[in-house]
Amino acid sequence: MMTVTMFTIKTPGAKSTWDVRDILESEIKWTTDIDFAAGELTFKLVEVDEGFTPKNGDEVRFCWDHKKVFRGKIFKFDYDQSEVFSITAYDNLRYFKNQDSLIWPVSTISQRFTKAAKLAGVPHKVVDKSTHKLVAEVCDSKSYFDMLKDSFKATRRATGHRYFLYCNYGTVELRRAPFKRMKYYMGDGSYLTGFSYSRSIEDVANVVRVVRTDKKKKQQTSSTSKVKLTSAQKKAAEVKNTKLTAITKKGNSVERWGKLQVVEKAKDKANAAQMKAKAASILKSKGKQAHTLKLDVLATLNMIPGNEYPVKIKSLKDIGVGTKYLLITKATHTFSGTTDQAELEMKVRW
Repeated sequence: MMTVTMFTIKTPGAKSTWDVRDILESEIKWTTDIDFAAGELTFKLVEVDEGFTPKNGDEVRFCWDHKKVFRGKIFKFDYDQSEVFSITAYDNLRYFKNQDSLIWPVSTISQRFTKAAKLAGVPHKVVDKSTHKLVAEVCDSKSYFDMLKDSFKATRRATGHRYFLYCNYGTVELRRAPFKRMKYYMGDGSYLTGFSYSRSIEDVANVVRVVRTDKKKKQQTSSTSKVKLTSAQKKAAEVKNTKLTAITKKGNSVERWGKLQVVEKAKDKANAAQMKAKAASILKSKGKQAHTLKLDVLATLNMIPGNEYPVKIKSLKDIGVGTKYLLITKATHTFSGTTDQAELEMKVRW
């Protein structure tokens, strides 16, 4: 029988460790996301007259069916008139929200991840190594998440490999998707209790204009011919001395969806080839409709972001989603009594 087999809270430096299984007031929710977010555990505890009060910074450990699930710290708690604590804890990926200023030399994401993890002060491990060398860059006043996000995107564009971060019971790991490709399927008659699917073009751009703004240098005037200009004259002179150079890239969906245009600024000295490449890159990333598939399942602990499952849902075949392996991008597990139910968000298109 599956159930909570360990749930403890301990204040750093304290001798006592509190077993809180018997004072749980509600279900336990565990949320993990492949897209640069800390793992989150939320739960409620009934107040007891034994001197125990949860505090921010307390360490939380949670195991389900004798398997390690979550290890992290309390970052928030609420307390109300019903004498119940509502608690939010995060795993060690939370410390990748710390901001810093760094200069990355030519290096791989494995090297950059290792440095960021050391600076964040968390246990870490490179599970899947990357050998692709990234160009040197300056990251000023960015979170470690944002620094690595840019590096991960560049690596994916160059190699086709998708890397992600996962906190494995306190140790932050660098993994490559799919981390595990499972053989047993989710769908009709297997784990599935419900689903929802949508396609959207609300955020699509199928026309991209990259614009460079060039301003002529002001001509020098002699001291004897200085004329005080009105604000309107200054504005007119500024417009006259400004030139816009644009490169436009169109997708093949304009006729079907209509013209959906975005404008991006080019660097000051960008040439036509660089502007064209930027427009093509933006069009590639923004030119596709968004596919969203959510599955409600009777879950196992392998149903976590980064793992792939074959999905078989007969009624989805009519709209072009046949049986295929899909990547889990976000998972919200709800542990209650002896059941683990989850809502899974799947990556339909890469």
